[in-house]
Amino acid sequence: MKNPYVSIIIPLYVIEDRFFKDLKKYNDLNYKNFEIIFVSDRKVLISGIKNAKLLLTNKKSTGPAEKRDLAISRAKGVICAFIDDDAYPDPGWLKNAIAEFNNPNISAVGGPGLTPPEDHFWEQTTGLVYSSFFCGGVAQYRFVKGKRKLVEDYPAYNLLVRTDALRKVGGYGSYFYGGEDTFLCLKLTKAGYRILYSPSVVVYHHRRPLFFGYLKQIASVGKHRGYFAKRFPETSAIFWYFIPSALSLGFVFLLLTSLFNYQVGKIFIFSLFLFFILAWSSVIYKGPILNSFFAAIGIILTHIFYGTSFIKGLSLDKLRR
Repeated sequence: MKNPYVSIIIPLYVIEDRFFKDLKKYNDLNYKNFEIIFVSDRKVLISGIKNAKLLLTNKKSTGPAEKRDLAISRAKGVICAFIDDDAYPDPGWLKNAIAEFNNPNISAVGGPGLTPPEDHFWEQTTGLVYSSFFCGGVAQYRFVKGKRKLVEDYPAYNLLVRTDALRKVGGYGSYFYGGEDTFLCLKLTKAGYRILYSPSVVVYHHRRPLFFGYLKQIASVGKHRGYFAKRFPETSAIFWYFIPSALSLGFVFLLLTSLFNYQVGKIFIFSLFLFFILAWSSVIYKGPILNSFFAAIGIILTHIFYGTSFIKGLSLDKLRR
């Protein structure tokens, strides 16, 4: 695939001040044959970057799936490159992704969303939480550079897909929010398309600050994962996704039992302390000691918030925002 035209698609939701600063990063891309399509429910002044256009939904509130589908219908590129409005690309993002599409058997490419070096203390701490095996688990490669491999599911904060494949499966075609990217990847893999993870296809993804912003987000992720595990078990009923729920139920059992049994109370405290030490040991060498200390607490809370929300998702008949 020689010098294909790429449509970068960015759904706009809550626009922060740094969004406009991050826009300048698109001028630093070392691959220039692209357009940028922003999709918003309201008018936004976009300036300072080339080949950019704004599409309005003419609706009061739409989710990312609807916004991306609108952009797909107007895209001129043979590849659609999805990235979120709270992320920005590494200069080699498109060039490295295009190299992967030289393999005709690859229809989609995803890459890691790294923590931006300029993020503040609590965002950097969230980045450490994501980098821990106890949090990222088998999907840790989404947040740090991992090994190149085929995958069945990948988030849309850094996902590039051949436009013809997108249109053949009907785009995102859902009102899911979140989980819309999981649903798209399910349709792609069912249709026989292959998704490649490449560690060289890098974006920088601003983190939600620990604790409130991040835990609110992780609870939402847990809920949609639980719902998808029940409705779409092909790619979502994965053993690792159930572990936080099992741990949460175990902690609740020990806590309630300890109210009536002093010995069980000691087991509960020891278990919690051991989990903290294991969590801290997984990140202490990755950043400043104070960040890693709070990250260890964040890892424990991640399992609690994700795990309980996962159970809630399993009980839902319909997934709502």
